[in-house]
Amino acid sequence: MRKIKKLFLYLLNLPLYWIAKLVPKDENIWIFGAWFGEKYADNSKYLFEYVNKNHPEIRAIWLTKNDNIIKELNNNDYEIYKSYSLKSILLGLKAKYSIFVHSNNVDNMLFLNNSKTKQIQLWHGTPLKKIGFDDKLVKYTPSKIKYFLFPFLKVQEDLMIAMSDQDKKNFNTSFKVKQISITGYPRNDILLTNIKNKEYIITYLPTFRDNIGDKIDLFSDYNFDIEKWNNVLSQNNIILNIKMHPVNKPKDKLLEKYKSLKNINFMEEVDVTEVLLNTEILITDYSSVFFDFLLTNRPIIFAVFDYEKYITKDRELYYDYDEVTPGPKCKDWSEVLEWIIKFKENSEFYKEERETVKNRFHKYQDDKSCERVFMKINYFKKH
Repeated sequence: MRKIKKLFLYLLNLPLYWIAKLVPKDENIWIFGAWFGEKYADNSKYLFEYVNKNHPEIRAIWLTKNDNIIKELNNNDYEIYKSYSLKSILLGLKAKYSIFVHSNNVDNMLFLNNSKTKQIQLWHGTPLKKIGFDDKLVKYTPSKIKYFLFPFLKVQEDLMIAMSDQDKKNFNTSFKVKQISITGYPRNDILLTNIKNKEYIITYLPTFRDNIGDKIDLFSDYNFDIEKWNNVLSQNNIILNIKMHPVNKPKDKLLEKYKSLKNINFMEEVDVTEVLLNTEILITDYSSVFFDFLLTNRPIIFAVFDYEKYITKDRELYYDYDEVTPGPKCKDWSEVLEWIIKFKENSEFYKEERETVKNRFHKYQDDKSCERVFMKINYFKKH
């Protein structure tokens, strides 16, 4: 059934693709999307809002498959349409720019991936794990026949953004994009905002594991004493937020077990950048989210319970892990809890290491990334 739906989608896009190559493009129509059309988040969200606020001459349009997002953005007076609705197709045929965080083919409409519409790749994180053509554990086998029949499937981005020379180097080999510009990420502009949290919040953000849609448990096998954790968190007025990677889900038994606890909260559909803004201590593993969090100058704990298994079976890394992770490397949840209390009492631990890594991976440490990206996209108007 899934294959039939995919074939139908390809056949729908095929004539639209050829029509889109003939229709004159409007420089001021910009199409935005993110996270497989299911979320309003990440770099494209923040650039979309920046353009709406600061450049009314641009017709910024958000595409989604999610009816809840349509309702949300309509309430904010943004222009938003359901992907493949008549209105979205008509605007898509005229759009000069398609802007996304994975690829046009999953975040926006397939036919937008044509030679006349500029493809703007904002991506969704500084790569710690090897990706694209650099990832030797996941084999990429492009199908020449499929590309011949459905040419819009061949991804060819015109512009990609990065946070540093380190990113740019890795994106060059992993994506082979025509142009990569170091601008900083639009989503990180708000991390430079000074706010005072009412609660002391720590957040656990693990990376993607196993297969898309898998339900996983990163607690039971690694000495997570629920009663001890609940008591320590309560006594110290700490809230632990847990947000699994978008393509993984916690096991049902796990959710049932923790749902009654006041100080432990499993988060679902949230904007991770807003979560980081309100986080005092970040707990993560091999997720690149800690690179963004460095801009807050707050402590990071690395829960590397399955390091050897991960780098041999899931993903290889671009860097020596210890060299780029400025914080304690904990082998189980008991160690993590000890460091939470240490950092709450003194956030200066690992401060110099955090500063060193931040300077290495952030060319810009201001709130002007949206502005720089906008200027780079505008470059196409003049050339």
